[in-house]
Amino acid sequence: MAFESAVIKRYRGVLGRLSIEIGTYTNGAGDSGGSIVTNLRLVHYLFLQPKGAAVVASAPVVNADFSSPLDGSAIPIKNTLDEDGHWLAIGTP
Repeated sequence: MAFESAVIKRYRGVLGRLSIEIGTYTNGAGDSGGSIVTNLRLVHYLFLQPKGAAVVASAPVVNADFSSPLDGSAIPIKNTLDEDGHWLAIGTP
C-alpha cells in the first residue's frame, strides 16, 4: 500500500473567506511521507498530528515553504517510517 490522504470533514467560509478541511494520512509499509491532497485551491496553514499508542521518533513536517500559500492539490510531507495521522488545513476554496 502506498501513502494515502483523505478529507473527512469540510467547513466552508468559517474564517471569512477561508475554509477548513480535516483529514487523515496513512503510510504504506516502509513509507515515510507523501502528498496531502485537499480540495482547497490554496493552503495557508497545515497542521499535522501523528496518531498511535507510542511517542513518534520525530515530528512530521511539511516539506515545502509557506512563505506564500501552497497549491492545495499536493502538499508534500515527511514523517517517521510507517506513521499515520490526522491533518488540518486552512485555506482558500
